[in-house]
Amino acid sequence: MNELEKIEQLEKQLKARKREALKKGYEKLGRKFYKKTGAKNITTAENMLDHTPVFEKRETASPTLTTEQFQQLQNVANAMTYNGNFWKIEDLKDVSQWLSQFRTENEQS
Repeated sequence: MNELEKIEQLEKQLKARKREALKKGYEKLGRKFYKKTGAKNITTAENMLDHTPVFEKRETASPTLTTEQFQQLQNVANAMTYNGNFWKIEDLKDVSQWLSQFRTENEQS
């Protein structure tokens, strides 16, 4: 085996080690993501990524909320209760009325 063949073999080994190291890194990152987000399955995790502003393009991101709107949203979220399967909203009529302000067509019919 000449020197060029040895170098090619070493390159192949390095590429394989690099792939393995990347694989382990992505696995650790995935486990950390699942632990931090509490996602129960892949579909939920993908939905979280699809609806997270960090991963959306800046030009398509919606305008920011005002301080008052954010406080209202936080009050709605704080009033929610978890029953073990899903979040329950007691004053759904008020929440839907509040959400209607964000419709592209604000007309009430």
